[in-house]
Amino acid sequence: MSGANVLSGFSLTTTFPDHDACFGDASNSSSVCHIPSPTMIKFLNISDPGSYLGSYCNNPPVDSCAFGYCPNPDVASPAVRFSVYFTSLVSAILVLYSPEDVESSFFAQLLNVYSLIVAAMVAIAEHNLTKLHSVIALMLAASPLSLYLLAYVLRSLTGRHTRLDKVFGKGKYVNRGVVLLAFPLWIGVLTFTAMPTSIWQFQQAACDSIVAENRIVRLFFLPFIIFFDVFPEIGGILLGIFFLTWGTAVYRLRAIIWAKHNRRFPFGRLWRKVVEHYPFIQFCTVIFVPHFIWIFNIEIGLQILSTRESFSATYGQLLAIFVTVPPFIQLCILLPRVPKWFMDLTWVRFVTCRRNKPRFSDRSREESDSGIPLNTSSMMDPQKYDPDSLSSNNTSGVLNQY
Repeated sequence: MSGANVLSGFSLTTTFPDHDACFGDASNSSSVCHIPSPTMIKFLNISDPGSYLGSYCNNPPVDSCAFGYCPNPDVASPAVRFSVYFTSLVSAILVLYSPEDVESSFFAQLLNVYSLIVAAMVAIAEHNLTKLHSVIALMLAASPLSLYLLAYVLRSLTGRHTRLDKVFGKGKYVNRGVVLLAFPLWIGVLTFTAMPTSIWQFQQAACDSIVAENRIVRLFFLPFIIFFDVFPEIGGILLGIFFLTWGTAVYRLRAIIWAKHNRRFPFGRLWRKVVEHYPFIQFCTVIFVPHFIWIFNIEIGLQILSTRESFSATYGQLLAIFVTVPPFIQLCILLPRVPKWFMDLTWVRFVTCRRNKPRFSDRSREESDSGIPLNTSSMMDPQKYDPDSLSSNNTSGVLNQY
């Protein structure tokens, strides 16, 4: 039966799908027409709070914020968020400790970034996205890894070697281009999001004035403003620990850092010497702290502004989960090397009373010199990688500490 025949004579204004003979006909006295079926009751019943909110959020009014922001699973569901978190965190670890294995994770990160930005652009154009979820999409796309990739691309354009030469090196024009293109797209979404409602109207515009007073920057940093306002002592302690750790490391290495009697502050040399001698400081500064701040800001923001975000097995959310597979595989390959790296950390050697014993990395180099094969990450040529990159110029995969 063709579609035309099925729809012939059917009108949504005069015919109810379940009871076409009864719908809209007041003269029909059949008892069947006065006994609503379970299907009809389920279809028409929105007295349940969940059903009512579902109907409300299908097309929420612009001038109402009675129930807060409606959820948007394609942007802010747990599956999408934690997929982006995992991909960014693991890929950043690979960039720092195993850059030769980062290529597959690089494309997974690009998929996350472009899916968020393009989806936000389409939804904004159709007025189907709230300003909050536009901010969430921008924050998810602007992960620490995205900033690192952009920095490496800019450095590679100057002809300088970096640890990501395999991805952004000579001839990698497409890889460079897609990373650079993401930045103006991100700025474009930010520009539209920052516009007042009088110029561009977002979905549920009434919530913007109630929650954030139409200040887009405040939405970005609202969780931290609240945290430091409610827990100023904890915030001060955390900042104090971070700066005290760096200050202690610089003080202990001052003779090495200023060995050439520099009159100016040798920031590049300071960074290299500190991370050479204290790789855990490098890990915290480059990986842990930026990702903690990024994830904390998004999660606390959603807990405050939109508590109804939930997982549903839709195509987009399942795709977000499977995007984590390449980084997960690379993480599994890297994990066997982590214990030796951890045991060589300065504070671990101090706690375990091993300060005067050889490092595992030193033993590995001795075994390598004697011809014993090692299952380590590829050794990076000190002359090839830029000494001003995130790690030291003589980094040797995940094992090297000096």
